[in-house]
Amino acid sequence: MASRIPTGSRAALIGAGAVAAVASAVAFSPGADAATLTLNHTGTITTHLASQNQDIVFQTTEKTKVDANTFAVTSTITPSDGSAWFKPVGLNLAKFWISIQPTGPATGGVTFNPDGTGNLTIDQPLNIQVKQVLPFGWNANLVGNNCKTATTTTLRLSGTVGLDDEGASDIFGPLTLTGTLDIPKFTNCNGFDGLVSSIASGPGNAVTVALGAAS
Repeated sequence: MASRIPTGSRAALIGAGAVAAVASAVAFSPGADAATLTLNHTGTITTHLASQNQDIVFQTTEKTKVDANTFAVTSTITPSDGSAWFKPVGLNLAKFWISIQPTGPATGGVTFNPDGTGNLTIDQPLNIQVKQVLPFGWNANLVGNNCKTATTTTLRLSGTVGLDDEGASDIFGPLTLTGTLDIPKFTNCNGFDGLVSSIASGPGNAVTVALGAAS
């Protein structure tokens, strides 16, 4: 009959296993220093624009550095532009091209659980620029070149680090992060500040970041 490991000891062993998994990944990570694991992801950022009840999808690349001693995380994203139609009466009245513009890296950390999974939380400061508003899709931009949120906002994202096939912390596995973004009002929109803000600004915009397996 298999011996039973006391719960506290089992949690300690699994926690040590999580540390060992990160340390091992650091050791075999090309170009990493002695205490930093670098992960590169590609994926998507999907923002549900609450005021318009529609999703905007941004393709993104992402580079994350994890401190193997403290599990502090620093992440840099490089999203592409996304687009959406403004259609208040079911008609495509104007096409918006939107850019997510980080003002610095996302920072946070991972806390490992007794079962080996991890809870990741990061904060991403950012501005949002409406780069173009094209009425009926015509090539005539209404908002100029500097239509941005009047203030910087912060998006808090959280997700779970899962387990691999052997039950160890899967540092390199796919990752899904979720959060809610409050979008400030816009300014410098070529006289259309109020219109753009009424369409795009407001609280409660659900964000999902879906990242593939890291390299």
